Amino acid sequence: MIKNGNLYMAAANGPETNLSMLLLGEKQSGKSSVGNTILGRRAFQENTTRSSRENGTVFGKQVTVVDTPGWFSCTSTPDRVTQELLRGLTLCSPEPHVILLVLPTTSVFGQKEWKAMEAQLGLLQTSIWPRAIVLFTHGDKLGVLRIQEHIRQKGRTLHWLLERCGNRYQAMTNQPSASDTQVTELFKKIRSMMATNNRSWEIQNMLYTNLRREARMEGERSRQDGQVEVEMRERHDVWDGRPGQRQRSGVSSRLALSFILLGKRKSGKSSAGNIILDKEKFEVYQYGQTTRCSVGHGTVSGRAVTVVDTPGWSLYGLANAEEVVTELNQSTSLCPEGSKVTFLLAIPVDSFYEEDRGAVEEFLGTLGDDVWRSTVVLFTFGEELSGTTLEKHVEENGEPLQEVLKKCGHRHVVFSTETEDVHRVTHLLQMVERGN
Repeated sequence: MIKNGNLYMAAANGPETNLSMLLLGEKQSGKSSVGNTILGRRAFQENTTRSSRENGTVFGKQVTVVDTPGWFSCTSTPDRVTQELLRGLTLCSPEPHVILLVLPTTSVFGQKEWKAMEAQLGLLQTSIWPRAIVLFTHGDKLGVLRIQEHIRQKGRTLHWLLERCGNRYQAMTNQPSASDTQVTELFKKIRSMMATNNRSWEIQNMLYTNLRREARMEGERSRQDGQVEVEMRERHDVWDGRPGQRQRSGVSSRLALSFILLGKRKSGKSSAGNIILDKEKFEVYQYGQTTRCSVGHGTVSGRAVTVVDTPGWSLYGLANAEEVVTELNQSTSLCPEGSKVTFLLAIPVDSFYEEDRGAVEEFLGTLGDDVWRSTVVLFTFGEELSGTTLEKHVEENGEPLQEVLKKCGHRHVVFSTETEDVHRVTHLLQMVERGN
C-alpha cells in the first residue's frame, strides 16, 4: 500500500480498532472520489443516490468507508436524500469514528452553503464536531496557491467551520502520484483526533471519579492552599537576603515561581497547567474553552508554584480579541507579589504558519516589549512527534516557528498529555530558575 518511511509508520500506528469513516457533503463535492482514493480502488460510482458501504485494508487495518448522496445548497434538499444520510449513519454501526466534511476548493462556502450543511448535520442527531475533518477536494485546482492561503482568502464562514472542527483539514488532488502522501497525512490527523477525544473522555471520567474524594479532602486541601500562601508571604517578607536573617522552619529558600499560560484556543494550555501542578486544577473542555483567567497554586519539587490559565485567541475571529487582551493584561496581577513570572507560550506539535506567528506577536505584544525575555515556548501534545525529533519538526515548519523560537531565546520544553513525565516539569523549573 502506502510506504513513505516515517509517515507510513505514524499512520500505521493509528487506531487499534477497525476504522469507520462517513463521507458527507454537497452534491458533486467529490465524496465518491475521496472514498476511492482512501480505499485505493474504484469502490464507489459517481452521482451517488443511495448510501453505500465498502471495506478495505489501509495501513494493515480494516477500514469501512460509507459514501452518501449530497445535499443541495441552491434549492431545498429532497427528503429522500435526508433519509439516505440517516441510513448512511446506521451503516457505520455503531457510530463513525471519523466524519469527513467534503468541500471542493472550487466552490464558495458562504452563509447559504453553511445553512444547508447545518440543516442536514442537525438531523443526524449524533456528535459531529469532535469527529469531523474538513476535506478539500480538487486541490490541484489551487495551482501554486497553498491550501492555507486559500483558506485565509475564503472568509469568515469557512473559518468558523474549521474552528468548529478543531482546525482539522486535509487537501486532496486528482493526481494519483500525490494521493499516497495525502492519505498518509489524513490518517495521521485521524490518529491525532481520536487520541485527543480519548484523552477528553479519560479526563472527564477522572474528574467524576475524583469528586467524592475531593469532597472528603476539601478541608485538607484548603489548609494546604493556605500553607502555600503562607510560604509565599514568608518567602517575600522574611527571606530577603539580609545578613543573619533566619529562615522559618519548613519553608523552602527557593524563589516562588509563577507561570502564565498563553496560546491560541485549544492549544493545550489548561492541560499543561494541570501537568505542572500535578493535579486537575483547570478544567479541560472538549467543546468549550477557557474564557476567563483562572489561577492555581501548588508545591512542585519543593517550590511554591502558581499557574495562571488565560483565554486563547482565535485565528478566525471566534474569540473576542478585545476580551482576550483584557484578560491577558490582568494575568500578571494574579501572580503572588515577589514571585518570578514566566510566560509559557503553548504551541501544539502541529503545523505552524505565518498567520500563527502573526497572532503570537500581536497578542504577546500587548504585554510589553520585554515579554519575550520572560517567555518559554511550551510545545504541547508532544506525543504527536511520533519518533521525529523536535529539531526536525521545527525545521519542517520553517521560518514562522523558527522566528518565534528565536524571539524567546530558543527556550523551550515539550509536554506530552499521554505520559506523566515529571522530568519535563523539573527541567522547566530549573530552566526558569537559571534564567536561561
